[in-house]
Amino acid sequence: MEYMRPPIRMCVNGHSICNICRPKLDDCPICRRQFLKTRNVGLEKLVQEVKYPCTYRQFGCEEVLVHDKLDEHQAKCLYRQLKCPAARYISGMQCDWMGKYIEVKNHLMENHPEMCLDCGEVELRPFLLLCFHAWCNKFVFIYDEVFFRLFCERNGMFYVVVLYIGPPKNAAKYKYKVEFVNKDDTEGVTVMHLSRSFDENVDDIFRSGNCGKLHCDVVRRLTTQKDYIKLKLEILKVGN
Repeated sequence: MEYMRPPIRMCVNGHSICNICRPKLDDCPICRRQFLKTRNVGLEKLVQEVKYPCTYRQFGCEEVLVHDKLDEHQAKCLYRQLKCPAARYISGMQCDWMGKYIEVKNHLMENHPEMCLDCGEVELRPFLLLCFHAWCNKFVFIYDEVFFRLFCERNGMFYVVVLYIGPPKNAAKYKYKVEFVNKDDTEGVTVMHLSRSFDENVDDIFRSGNCGKLHCDVVRRLTTQKDYIKLKLEILKVGN
């Protein structure tokens, strides 16, 4: 049901199937006969010349491209459909919204304002709440883009990562700086990293070390269980 992409192989009766579906099937879905290793070279050449409409044409995209350019376009298409990003990381949240990327910001501001944060805003948070309460994670809007700041405590380590909600390849165009400071402004610690794509698995990000990673005692030393810690997030364009 998808566009055919090379390599395209055939079954013994000449039915064609491309490499997207072939690994998922034991035999031809049309005639139930076995597949050959023979490639349909004529069809592969035709595919190189045909222009395909964007998958999101039903939502308003009018782009028509050769298949080599299609994946790149669809990864950043402003009409691609996204599920509510808040529901992804907040356990128990019920939000069935799905819409275009260009509608995400308005949806979050109108329906989840408690999860939205101004970039550069100074917050005061109890350390334990910071570690264990998902509502400390915030969406941030800057440069007409949407980011998600995620805090997480695991096995005595404190992680912080900023995820970019948009075309994955654009994530590396931004970096973030998070400051943790005590109430007296006498001690603090800062982490800085490139933002990561919202499409990535956060467990993989944590394991790779491509995020802020501190021992919990380092952050805890800036406060006590009853006191508050100051937080400040900045998001900058790489090169600035």
